[in-house]
This record gives sequence, C-alpha cells and structure tokens, in this order.
Amino acid sequence: MRSASPTVTPASVSTAAHGRSPAPETAVPAASRSIRPRSRRIFAAAVLTLLLVVSQLVLSPGTSQAQPEETKKGEKIYVTPDNLGDGAKPPQPVGTSWLVGDLDTGELQVAQNIDKKHAPASTIKLLTALALVDVLDDPKQKVTAEFEDMEIDGTKVGLMQKNDYTVDTLFHAMLMSSANDAANALGRAAGGQEKAVALMNEKAQALGMTNTRAANTSGLDDPNQYTTVADMMKLAWAVTKNPRLMEIIGTQTYKFPGGTNPETKKKFKGYEIQNHTKIVGRVDGGLGLKNGYTTTAKGSYIAVAERDGRTVVSALLGAENNSRQAAVDLLEWDFAQTSPQTVTTVPVGAAAAPTPTASGSGGDAGGAADADAVSATEAAQGSSTGVAIGILPLALLGGGVLLLVAAIVLWVRLRKRRRALS
Repeated sequence: MRSASPTVTPASVSTAAHGRSPAPETAVPAASRSIRPRSRRIFAAAVLTLLLVVSQLVLSPGTSQAQPEETKKGEKIYVTPDNLGDGAKPPQPVGTSWLVGDLDTGELQVAQNIDKKHAPASTIKLLTALALVDVLDDPKQKVTAEFEDMEIDGTKVGLMQKNDYTVDTLFHAMLMSSANDAANALGRAAGGQEKAVALMNEKAQALGMTNTRAANTSGLDDPNQYTTVADMMKLAWAVTKNPRLMEIIGTQTYKFPGGTNPETKKKFKGYEIQNHTKIVGRVDGGLGLKNGYTTTAKGSYIAVAERDGRTVVSALLGAENNSRQAAVDLLEWDFAQTSPQTVTTVPVGAAAAPTPTASGSGGDAGGAADADAVSATEAAQGSSTGVAIGILPLALLGGGVLLLVAAIVLWVRLRKRRRALS
C-alpha cells in the first residue's frame, strides 16, 4: 500500500531547487476568509449610498428652483391655431390662467385657473386709473415731477423733475405707454403712494374683486400685490363704463410735451407716444384695455372688443410669451362661435358688488375672509409639502451616515476577529 504523494506547489519546487526546505504555509481559518469579502461589500455599499445621497443634495436644485423638464429643453411657444372658426377648439395660451367671455353678462366660454392669484404687472394700472380718476377730476391740474418719479424702475415716458405736467397728460402716459413714472406722479398727486394704494384697494373691494390686492400704482412686482383673471374681468367691466378713461385708452398716438432740463436749463422738444396695448385700430371692434409684463409676473393682458352689440373680454396672467396674440386669438375665437357654450359665470357690475350684511359691513368682507382662509390653507399645505420634500434628503443623508458608521464598526470588529483567528 502506497502512501499518498505530497502536493507539489510552485513555491515548493522553487525552494527545493535552491536546496531549502519549504516553509510551512500559515493556515487561514475558513471563517476569516469568508468574513473579509463580506465586510468589504458592506463597507463599499455604505460608502456608495452616502456618495449617492450627498451628490443628490449637491446637484439637485431646491424645490422652489426646480424647473419643468420642458423648460430645460426649451420653452413652449404659443402659436395661433390653424382654425379659430365656429366649432373649433379654443386657443391654449402658454401661461398660468386665462379666460374669454361676454363682458356684459359675465358668461365665460373658456376658463383656466380663473381664481388663481398671480402678479398683475402693469394691468394693475387700470385699477390705479379707476381709483384716482375721480380724485384727480380736473384734467388740467398741474403736477410737478420729482426725482423719485424719474428713478422708478421699469417702463417710463420720460418725466423731467421740476417740470409741470397736466393730470390728463399723466393719465395718457400711464395708460398708453404704461409709464411707471407717470403712475408714480399720479399717486403723489392723489395724496401720496400710501393713500393712492388705499384708494385702489377700496375700489377693488367695491367692485367685488375679492382676490385682488394692490401694493403700488405701477404694477412693479411686490409679494403683497396680486390679482386673478376673474377679478381682471370685473375691473375691465368697470373701466369700460368710464367714458374719460375709455377716451384715453382708445387714443392711438399722443403728443407728449417737452420741457426744460433743470440742471442745464436747456429746453427739449416734445415727442409722440404710442398705445402699447395695440388693440384699438388693430383688432376689429377693439376697445383696448391694458398689457403688462415683468420678468417675475411674465405677460399679463386684458383685451376688449365689441361687435354686433356684443362685448367680449379676454384676460391672461403669467403668459410665457405672445400674450397679446393669445388674447386677440381668444377674442377672435369667441366671436366666431355661433352657439358658444358657457362653462362658468363671473359676476360683474352690480352682481359683483358686495352686499351689505346685517351688521352693516360689506358683504365681500366675508368673501375676503374666506379667500384669505383658503389662501392660508393653500399656503399651509404648500409649506408642509415643502417641509416634507426638504426633510427627505436630510433623512436619506442621516440614514447614509448611520449605515456608514455601522459598516465601519462592523469592519473594525471583523478585523479584530480575523486577527484573533490568525
């Protein structure tokens, strides 16, 4: 019976050739051999998890900064539909909210987010005009421009400090050229900006514009200034009933006066200003009303036209582009419908005015309180959603850190155990 031959390894052959006995191999316990790759896998998984969470936090935008995927690839551009005729689908503006309907009855044929609050931009100047036109009832009253009028942001007609302008001229500049300097000067003439804004909010309340709040006379962005397209329709109704304002709004060109530079004493000539809304004289039966734009508010528009005894209004807020074209297309589509379907009704005129309650307070006070309550609820919901979204990455980060710590502890223990076994 032969004994088993010893296993020959490369190491044993090499040492034998040199006349040395092979050194005995150190035995590695099976448990230690199986533990080592397992600990490495756990440690690698923990590190990978932590890296993924950290990269997500660093590279991902916050909730308020996140943009829709479509915006990243290129914004959607509004284009006039091929068919605006009877029975065709209504235009779909690119924006926050819009409507079109009968201005006399308040019946809407298209309604999209009509009660959603949004920055009004320069369309708020219609409310400025309506609130101040009765206070500044003398068109020939002179108003001296001040430096604060000149330094205001946004569109300006070019008021020169220490020069006098009539109230009528300032109203033309504000409503035709959307001049912020003219709006500021009118506010001063009415008793100051604070009083003018108070008059604007009183007028909004009287018109039943329960989702509107003014913060300045110009429409420059302010977190406390907002409106809705439904309220814009109520405002449009009131403006069209004011002959003095409609005469100004219907003016296509106006000769703005010159003056004298108070520093150089040099006289400068007057110049012609145009109507920026581009409804009167360009749209069949167009009556006007007002356009607006800021980078935050985007495009806003109120357009009114009258044909065959019917007055139609279109209004938009937060329009990404082509707001005028979208407003005009909505008008054209609505006039083309022989049997337009009413989707909802916005109370205008007397129907929108607040009704006195038993306590003698305005009926819209309750509506305003309800609106504020809804707004507060929406804000709370938005806040809780934002908090939840904000906590999630932190929770993931915390979980990743805990997993990493656990992996390190396990790895240290396994190393100690391996050393003990070896």
